Amino acid sequence: MNLITTLEADLTARNRKNWYVFLIIQKALVEQHFKWLKMEVKSETKSLYGRGNLIVNGKIYDIELYYSPFYDFRFDRIYIRDKSIQYSSKIHLYSDMSLCLYHPVIDKPIMHIVPLFKMIPWITEWIVFYNQWKKYGVWLNKEIRH
Repeated sequence: MNLITTLEADLTARNRKNWYVFLIIQKALVEQHFKWLKMEVKSETKSLYGRGNLIVNGKIYDIELYYSPFYDFRFDRIYIRDKSIQYSSKIHLYSDMSLCLYHPVIDKPIMHIVPLFKMIPWITEWIVFYNQWKKYGVWLNKEIRH
């Protein structure tokens, strides 16, 4: 284990130890910037839960998200609850149908987390690129292949 890996593990451990304060801060940041999301801390799962409707190009998307320092690899699990979206590794979805919005190692700032409020605009970007993928058959944004 190198020094950076050790320091990042310590950061995760601190966020887990102080999970409630960590999630309250994340909740406040999301609520300050995104009024369309209704957020709540779920004590039983030590996670932040949010739900809301996002309108992109006149279409309403039902967004559901979870955020927790206890999740492996990345703290976020963000879903678009739309049955027309089917799993494909070409459209940047994980097998649980959560959105792949960034690479959890390469795109993550060293010794930092990606705060939830910074990810929310990426949902709209994902939707735009998904609709382009449906039209052209190619993911038109920069990507790291799965």
